[in-house]
Amino acid sequence: MTRERRADLAYWGAVAIGVVFIAVGGPLARRLEMVHFNDFSGVWSGARGLVLGVDPWDPTKYYGFAVSVGTKTPDALVYDYWPWVGFAVAPLAMVPLEVAGWIWMLLSMTCAAFALRGLLRAFVPARPVMHGAFGAALFIGQPAFHAIVLGQWSLLLMSAVAATVLALRASRPLRAAASSLLFLAKPQVLVFTALGLAYGALREPVFRRYVAFALLLAGAVVAITWLAAPDGWFSAWLEDIPPRRTIRSAVLPSVLNQLMGSSGRLVAYALIALAAVLVAVRFRPGSDASLAAWLSLSNAGALYSWSYDQVLLFVPAVITAGILTRRSERAGRNFALAAAGTLLFISPVFYGIAVVRHDETFSALIPIGFFVAIVLLLWRDRSGAASVLTPEAKAA
Repeated sequence: MTRERRADLAYWGAVAIGVVFIAVGGPLARRLEMVHFNDFSGVWSGARGLVLGVDPWDPTKYYGFAVSVGTKTPDALVYDYWPWVGFAVAPLAMVPLEVAGWIWMLLSMTCAAFALRGLLRAFVPARPVMHGAFGAALFIGQPAFHAIVLGQWSLLLMSAVAATVLALRASRPLRAAASSLLFLAKPQVLVFTALGLAYGALREPVFRRYVAFALLLAGAVVAITWLAAPDGWFSAWLEDIPPRRTIRSAVLPSVLNQLMGSSGRLVAYALIALAAVLVAVRFRPGSDASLAAWLSLSNAGALYSWSYDQVLLFVPAVITAGILTRRSERAGRNFALAAAGTLLFISPVFYGIAVVRHDETFSALIPIGFFVAIVLLLWRDRSGAASVLTPEAKAA
């Protein structure tokens, strides 16, 4: 049996164990209990409003409408998301919430499993231990099963980031741009991901074409849905949602706000900007190391995020494992085990603390730790010529 075959068996075996854990270990039962008041029900409610001709950004209508269609009692006056999200989810809003919830969960898990497999085969091919470790962490790790319970976007967003990286690696900029349209769902988590990909355009033509395609496609989606949305949606959203959502979450500004008071937020924003300017830009644009640094910074420096968004850390973690493996098989394996182990064993500890405190803020230390570790481990590779592009793509 080839090592590639053993790696595939290790990965899918670990993923299967994760699926069994979801099915019989409690997450699925909890998700079914919460189907009418989890986060997906909130995503569905605004789209349902658009389908039925109700303006979900009208503060006089949204609350009552959401309650009447059987979703969670809104904790905001208007729909949390922008029009392009509502229109994208509209097909699911045409079926009952219970059916839509099943489709959303199965689609998210399937996309995530194949996206992570694609990353592993691209960056750490034929490494059964690494494939098995990351495969186990995918659904058993706290961020992922939490995302499944709540019906969050995280698994789909991770899939989109992975698909974008793999498309760029294959020199398919239009395909990469199409994949990254999903970034529009929760741009606050992907600010530095977008900047890191744009940074690659300074050196690599494929990245430049990708940026052009991405701006064109995203601009078209935003413009069309903006015009199709009810009048006044943006002012209603801007007045209610940003102030409400940026008060507290599992991000560095919230951590320092709790430790230092209101000035802590300013210190956090300064530290995030410093990390971007003095650290991430030191890596060669378009390189594997650059992507790993920027993608991990995207989690560590998010404007609004919770622990379920840490699923996105799989992408920079796999890229980092691949870089380290080229240098030393042992170094790559140790990092992969440490990264997967953190999501499997350390993240649940932080979540347990959050449950006791009724506050998840300090879970932000997980992505910060990933960013620091990745930058330190890859610092010697920051000027290297290793590009995310495969040799075949470069020659194309």
